[in-house]
Amino acid sequence: MTTALSEGMAVNFAMVPIEPAGPLLTALREGRIQRGDIALVWALLSHVDWRSGRTWATTTELAATLGSEPEAVEQALARLQREALVARGADVRQPSRKFWCVNPLAIGSTGGKHRRERQYQQFLRALG
Repeated sequence: MTTALSEGMAVNFAMVPIEPAGPLLTALREGRIQRGDIALVWALLSHVDWRSGRTWATTTELAATLGSEPEAVEQALARLQREALVARGADVRQPSRKFWCVNPLAIGSTGGKHRRERQYQQFLRALG
């Protein structure tokens, strides 16, 4: 038996753990980011190309995803960038084409320390 929820999950569902002592929740607890900034991280992940780790969504598209104003999204992105939770990159072949990457250390990962380090190195490579 299939429900509407399970049908939608195939298209728009990802389970991403957040570590309680990780940098995302630590920055929130210490007041360096706002609660809505975490929603923006989820919006970035909802647009991510899982093969490259890059999010090609524009500020306007992210604002539409969140039901927010582009200016609010820009301010949230600036806070997340200051905390190194997200980064802005440019396509090597087409430098005017910009993308976002979510730092994999901002969200929990499975597989232990070595896998997290490998994911972080992939994050750095995705930035060009």
